Amino acid sequence: MDSGTIKIFWVVLFPLSCLWAGITLLRRRFYPRSRKYRSCLPIVCVGNIHSGGSGKTPMVRALAEHFCSRKPVILSGGYRAALSSVGSQVKLNELNGPHLYGDEPWMLAHQIESPVFISKKRVSGIKRIEKTHQKSLVILDDGFQHLALDRTVDLVCINTDKKPEENFCLPLGELREPISALSAASAVVLTPGENPKGLEAWQDFISEHFPNLRHFVARVEFQGFFYGKQSIQASHDNNWLSFCGVAAPERFVAACKKQNPKTEHIWSFPDHHSYSASDIDKIIENPRANPESTFVTTEKDWYKVNTYFEKANKKLVTLRYRFILPDLFWSWIETQLPES
Repeated sequence: MDSGTIKIFWVVLFPLSCLWAGITLLRRRFYPRSRKYRSCLPIVCVGNIHSGGSGKTPMVRALAEHFCSRKPVILSGGYRAALSSVGSQVKLNELNGPHLYGDEPWMLAHQIESPVFISKKRVSGIKRIEKTHQKSLVILDDGFQHLALDRTVDLVCINTDKKPEENFCLPLGELREPISALSAASAVVLTPGENPKGLEAWQDFISEHFPNLRHFVARVEFQGFFYGKQSIQASHDNNWLSFCGVAAPERFVAACKKQNPKTEHIWSFPDHHSYSASDIDKIIENPRANPESTFVTTEKDWYKVNTYFEKANKKLVTLRYRFILPDLFWSWIETQLPES
């Protein structure tokens, strides 16, 4: 991109970003508390201020596993899901689950024992859960901007690959709202990637500008390679070809290469991509593929495309990792929740 194009880019998008920031700032500041629905159930919200790729889903899974004795229920918006407008509980016997419920709720329902619900209108979703799970803990996935619902704990996950000063509001950058919105959070969970300077910058920034805001660092732990729920031994002898449809593909690519430096990344689709048969053909028939190739993708993508690979008699595995939170985080959050 030449300098002239960059100037035009800034001239057009910067004012729009300022407008977006102003509208979201006013919305949060003046949203009336009287319009907030307060549930009888404790709610832990996992959200972000970026448009994607901040580690919300691994955080939801970590919370569900830690609080398993409290019978947690997951509530997601069901992004791009056919049933998100009417709301529904995810049912694993459906044939077209990713389309009906959304890719992330479909994946979570397969991976954890907790019931998973979707609803574009989070208040309606909470009321549905209240009818059947009166003593549960609700984990609200991607709800930080949904001001109509009161929460017990508001966690904000932040991808630290970009330093704070490198972030701009939509459409120029990826921020859903200004960084000042962090003042409404109960705590921040920093999800570090390959840029240690970014993590340090965020820690210093929060300490300086939000001195009363607790922040914790999630450590990423590699768990191995999986075929669905089944752990497998992946051979590094054959060539590996990776692809994904996530918001931060660079993290996935780096993780693959860390486990097998010979991995070749052949395709990055948009986040929440709906794969077609032709998409799979392009992947399988890639010139770098051979009959012994191992294809690797994210868990979210695996649950959407594995049937295609099975029909083609091709091997598709996932790279699984989880977040490890410090003991200080768990002791803190337990003090924020009412006794079960």
